[in-house]
Amino acid sequence: MPEDVYPDKEVWEYIQTELKKRDISANEIAYHAWEHQKQFNDDLTVEEAEMAVHKVLSKREVRNALMVAIAIDNLASAHQLPEPLQTIIAEDNPCFGVDEMLAINGIAQLYGSIAVSNFGYLDVHKSNAAKKLDSAQKNGGRIATMFDDCVSAIQACAEGYLAHNLTKNDLD
Repeated sequence: MPEDVYPDKEVWEYIQTELKKRDISANEIAYHAWEHQKQFNDDLTVEEAEMAVHKVLSKREVRNALMVAIAIDNLASAHQLPEPLQTIIAEDNPCFGVDEMLAINGIAQLYGSIAVSNFGYLDVHKSNAAKKLDSAQKNGGRIATMFDDCVSAIQACAEGYLAHNLTKNDLD
């Protein structure tokens, strides 16, 4: 498919719709990125973090990874995956690891080592957006095995972007 006919608008609308269904917003992710990065830059604003999240979400590779994560979680929520994959994803089995691979390889690596290491931290110590998704799943709600890691990766990438582009430079 030639690049000029890729359905970017439809992809963007799909992702926005799915974020809303899960009560997650790009601004919420940005706020948590700002919280984590303000310790390194006192002048950092929430608006700059919002811009960073939108920059991350503007990458086609990121949106493609998000669509795959959302689709898999939606299929699992509808009990439409074959066994044993259905149970593995529904229970967010810690031996699965494909959710982390998608988040790292499909999203975090696009923003370098800061994003990858921040993702590792966020995977263990989930921020409010990913924690909300994870908690809903644990309480019988929509499955978010794939998507919660992608949300953490978006935050990690925004933090990486902020660190590389908006931190104070000792050479100034």
